[in-house]
Amino acid sequence: MRVGSATTGPWREIVGIVGDVKQVSLAAEQADALYLPESQWPNADNAMSLVVRAKGDAPALANALRRAVWSVNKDQPVVRVATMEQLVSRSAAQRRFALVLFEAFAAVALLLAAAGIYGVLSGSVTERLREIGVRTALGASRRDILTMVVREGLELTAVGVGVGIVASLACTQVISKMLFNVSPVDLPTYVGVTLVLSSVAFLACWIPARRAARVDPMTSLRAD
Repeated sequence: MRVGSATTGPWREIVGIVGDVKQVSLAAEQADALYLPESQWPNADNAMSLVVRAKGDAPALANALRRAVWSVNKDQPVVRVATMEQLVSRSAAQRRFALVLFEAFAAVALLLAAAGIYGVLSGSVTERLREIGVRTALGASRRDILTMVVREGLELTAVGVGVGIVASLACTQVISKMLFNVSPVDLPTYVGVTLVLSSVAFLACWIPARRAARVDPMTSLRAD
């Protein structure tokens, strides 16, 4: 095959094929590439990379690697020594920053949702004190009142979670380019988020429900 120009580039013999690799970024689409011997490298800078697989503390091997290179060629400059974790982290820095912002917005949204559920149920309990007092006077137990208030709150939560799941599925293409080896419709993620939202909603429902369960029927009926 010819390398470079399809008509004037030098001929190269293919001696093997390797798997796809990410040269620049985890998100970037990689073009066709090939490995050449040092003697056939066409660029003037003649820059090369040495990859070493190591066990234990990899950064501690930096000086030993420099000495090994200089033992072969004492004039060979070693420009940069980095671990694979550092290289991957640098390539994903921009994406990580965007995802951290998403996480911050999600945390704020979760707090606002919990505060909203608590506010709605708390106001509902205040407005229904007489109704709750009547239910209690007619034989409803505290457990019945507690269950009723929590159920109403979780029903609202279920509607919100359902709408959120549908909206997130519709927006998967927006975040698909920020993910690597993770599907935009990853089932464990959806299940985990649903459980977190349901747990926070349950706690937000529990406080007004406990207050409703402690309503004294005589006090609420007299106040009316």
